[in-house]
Amino acid sequence: MRLLATAAQLLSAANLLYLVDRFLFDPPMGLEPLAPLKPVLWLALLMGALLLLPRALVGLLRRFTSATLLVEPGRLVLQLRGVRFEIPTESITGLEPWKLPLPGSGLALRMKSGRRFEYHLQVADPTALLNALTPQLPLAAPVTGHAGSRFGQARHDWRRRFWDKPAFKFGLFPLLPTAIMFRAHQYITFGGPFGEYQVSGLAAYLKTFAGFWHTFAIGLVMFAGVWRLAAELLAFALTWVLPSRAHGIRRAAEWLCRLVYYVGAPAIMAQPFLG
Repeated sequence: MRLLATAAQLLSAANLLYLVDRFLFDPPMGLEPLAPLKPVLWLALLMGALLLLPRALVGLLRRFTSATLLVEPGRLVLQLRGVRFEIPTESITGLEPWKLPLPGSGLALRMKSGRRFEYHLQVADPTALLNALTPQLPLAAPVTGHAGSRFGQARHDWRRRFWDKPAFKFGLFPLLPTAIMFRAHQYITFGGPFGEYQVSGLAAYLKTFAGFWHTFAIGLVMFAGVWRLAAELLAFALTWVLPSRAHGIRRAAEWLCRLVYYVGAPAIMAQPFLG
């Protein structure tokens, strides 16, 4: 299940890079602001299939494999769907954090037999789990300093603001360049801000506005996705080298993505007007 979820995450990232390559060097039909409706719908379906379906699969796998771990005196109780394991703490000889936090941060239990317990534990909040395990398993304490654990904990602890939410980031923010370019188009083509409305009616006016919005929204999704991928790779590499700085690295990565998106993207779009 872990391999399947990881493969889905990597597929989503690969699809993102593929779409960016297509949009830059061979733009598909439907990307233009004034494209007919049918190519626009096909483009939306393509993006949904390539980017959202793999992420939806990861979400379904997490839901399907969700479990409860109880830390009791002398044992751990792992409750899955229809299966219950009681693991004596004396039979656990080690905790092995995942070296790569994919599909998230997690760890495996090393048993006296030398084998790993058949189910690994993926957790969003590694420190909470390790702190709960430490009274029963003192060997859990050093694992909190592992780069993979610190990377996952820093991601969990980062507080996201409203401007980090997809609805604002990819729904409302694209309205800014949309309004500017739509207004310019109305003046250039129809001679006034409501020229198309007066000539062709409200439906045509709104359709043109929606065309500009979808073009900028798609472009900004691609732009933000590439920078997010680069920031996550850089943050993990730096956390692996400097695990004690994980929270500072996470803060820098998030602010880099914010500045590049909310400042860098408008600056790039403004270049044709400043030349």
